[in-house]
Amino acid sequence: MDMARGALPSGPSMPHPAALVKSWLRALLGDGDPPAIPGDYRGPWAEEVLAVLSAHQAGGVDAARRAFDALARAHPGLATLVAGEPEPGEGSTWADLAKAIGPVSWAWRGWLPRGFLTELVGEVGSGKSILALRIAACFLRGDPWPDGTPYTGSAGKAVWCEAEAAQAINVDRAKTWGLALDSIISPLSDPFSDIDLRDSTHLVALAAAGKRPDVRLIVVDSLSGATGGRERADEMMPVVHALAELARDTGRPVLLSHHLRKRGLLDVGDAISVERVRGSTVIAQPARVIWAIDSPDPNEPGNRRLSVIKSNLGRFPDPMGFRIGDGGVSFGDPPVAPRQETQLDRAMDLLRALLVKGPRPSSEIEDECQGAGLSWDTMKRAKDKLGVVAKRDGKAGRWSWGLPARG
Repeated sequence: MDMARGALPSGPSMPHPAALVKSWLRALLGDGDPPAIPGDYRGPWAEEVLAVLSAHQAGGVDAARRAFDALARAHPGLATLVAGEPEPGEGSTWADLAKAIGPVSWAWRGWLPRGFLTELVGEVGSGKSILALRIAACFLRGDPWPDGTPYTGSAGKAVWCEAEAAQAINVDRAKTWGLALDSIISPLSDPFSDIDLRDSTHLVALAAAGKRPDVRLIVVDSLSGATGGRERADEMMPVVHALAELARDTGRPVLLSHHLRKRGLLDVGDAISVERVRGSTVIAQPARVIWAIDSPDPNEPGNRRLSVIKSNLGRFPDPMGFRIGDGGVSFGDPPVAPRQETQLDRAMDLLRALLVKGPRPSSEIEDECQGAGLSWDTMKRAKDKLGVVAKRDGKAGRWSWGLPARG
């Protein structure tokens, strides 16, 4: 089943859904008898097919053609379908594909592509929902992007699929930020209902909302909430693939929030990798871009870092930092993990302190080294690192160390 658009099943005894839609529309736009289209049809292009049918019933083929022309201007893929989408078995070429999709288009350059699924991952409480709403504000009222570049598109509406029962928090936050509440759309008729991406009726409602001409962004918050917390491969693949298809078919950016697993012993370094996306690896596969939130400095957990950790569409943009306050989200330079002091670092610090007033006998330095719990080999490496000069007293035969002369 094509979950993204509620398609009818296809098989040897049933025409492919795309072929059905094409045959129905060609019949409605032609001079023959109108086809028998089920009134409860909910497959691909259902809204458009039924609209053309209604126009035909009201005003005949001329009215049907006018209705189709208006719909085709809003949805070029519909015209492509009727004009010549190959029947099942005919095959197609990438030239056919290029006619339908065009070049990659960015809403936010390097970060948020139109027509693709983007995932936003972070640990629980890292600020994923707040950041997603801040991104929505760009589309709702033209706020600049987090990196300071201006929003250049037209303002519109955002579809928000709540899945964690946070409706009251969302509304309060939007009011505080001065966002227009009537510009944030829930795809379900009951505003208190959470989206369930396993429910085909919810997916049909989401597809219908996403196809509205005034919609600029679709947010799903979050994947685990919208799937009952089950993250097995066989259950996740249809869901995330449906969201990727939704982005493709509507041309809208779809932003899906999800969780990171806790850092393990094998997770070295301070950078977040795709392997830390929680659950099955199939969750990350359909996303063309993945953002990650983390706090690399444990001394400042509120200073968060936003990074792109996957992009199939271009180079990775530079990370940025952000903080969450009562008035919203502020952005700045990305935080970094504090540097871990090594034994070599300690030896270099000690050596500088010992030699700051002039050369010292190496025997005294060795005694200080032992007193500090450092090995003599480490101290000799510190000597080489700092360029310390060793000289031998010809009379006494003793070695002394001194800092290099400043040039």
